[in-house]
Amino acid sequence: MNQGIRIELHFFMISILWGIIILFAYDQFRILRRIIRHNLLFLTIEDLLFWILASVFIFAMIYEKNSGTIRGFSIMGMGIGMILYHYIFSDMIVKLISRGIMILLGPLFFIFNWLKKSLYFIIKKIRKLSGKIYIHLKNRIKSVKISIINRRQKKKAKVKTSKKKDKKVTKRKKPKKSKRHMDKSN
Repeated sequence: MNQGIRIELHFFMISILWGIIILFAYDQFRILRRIIRHNLLFLTIEDLLFWILASVFIFAMIYEKNSGTIRGFSIMGMGIGMILYHYIFSDMIVKLISRGIMILLGPLFFIFNWLKKSLYFIIKKIRKLSGKIYIHLKNRIKSVKISIINRRQKKKAKVKTSKKKDKKVTKRKKPKKSKRHMDKSN
């Protein structure tokens, strides 16, 4: 076999291996996602970061093995490696590893769920008690406000009655003699 063809075949096999490695690394994300639930935003960010890093590694492999020349058969080799790995090993590996981790972490998840339920129960009781205290204090504040308003009104009423008495007292001083009264006395 020609030395040039042997080098190209070697590069093709390395491309297939790199496709398998990249998809195996992505399966680690899939395992993590099965263990810890992610929302759509985090899934998108993780995928974006993964494929950016994967493209850097692919470029490094192509630069090292083929002097930076991107060849169609190298891209095809990575695609073949990804497809073979995905249909032969991917689902089995993800299921086995995620189940193994879940079995190992099962007691921790049980304890965590028990603590979570206990905290929710305690928080619920505290909220209920604080609601009752709030209502009781609100009613107390209303009664205090009412009593303060009543006292103010009583003070105002006392002040008004004392002013009326003062006015009556001042009116009784000396009645003025009217002109008619003066004419009769003369």
